Amino acid sequence: MPRGVRKSIMLPGLLAPAVKQRCAEFGHSTLTPYAVELVCYDLRSDAKHEITVAIACDTQAAQDAFDRELVSRYQPGQKREGLLVQIVERIHHLQDLAARSRHDLPVQLSAVRDRVTFPFDIWRLVDVRWQDLGYPSVSAYLTGLIRYDLLVGGPHSSTTADPRSKLQRKLTRKTLAAYRRGGRRKILLDHLIEEAEGHPVPQEELQRVKMRIAKALRDISIAR
Repeated sequence: MPRGVRKSIMLPGLLAPAVKQRCAEFGHSTLTPYAVELVCYDLRSDAKHEITVAIACDTQAAQDAFDRELVSRYQPGQKREGLLVQIVERIHHLQDLAARSRHDLPVQLSAVRDRVTFPFDIWRLVDVRWQDLGYPSVSAYLTGLIRYDLLVGGPHSSTTADPRSKLQRKLTRKTLAAYRRGGRRKILLDHLIEEAEGHPVPQEELQRVKMRIAKALRDISIAR
């Protein structure tokens, strides 16, 4: 089996405390298993990233404001009731969501360097995917996956505490098989939007709704 591919990743410093807590929540002592879980899920779903790409391409000030919002709301062990879930539940009242009071949080703007060891076959897909999605870098792609995970909250369907374990190899095989089959799967956000709308939503309309959600997230963050 080919060796793993070790990559240096830069994550927003503001997210660092929440990422550390999130890793510990799943029993991880390093970033690698958490990051690989997120990447494998993304590759299996082949979902578009309208919201997190929009955030990644926004100004640094807007990204910092958004990350402060995520950190302020994250609680280890919380149910799958994160900010994104709450926004979709009020999808028809997005204009009202930005009316919030401000509170101060510690400022930590410097990016934090970490390393992630990807399974060889997974890395080959990741190195194409981040570019196809429109992220400016692989670090921005991984940050986008982390942001989405924190936006949703709740447990993961599977965890891989040891990146060299049989479970990790099984997850890799499952991911590769799903990727070869092709076909985009609906993610939780798609189901939430359809539930809020009360009917199936065509892909084009889903994209428009997600862009409205991205704007609402920006407004909420900037308003703080």
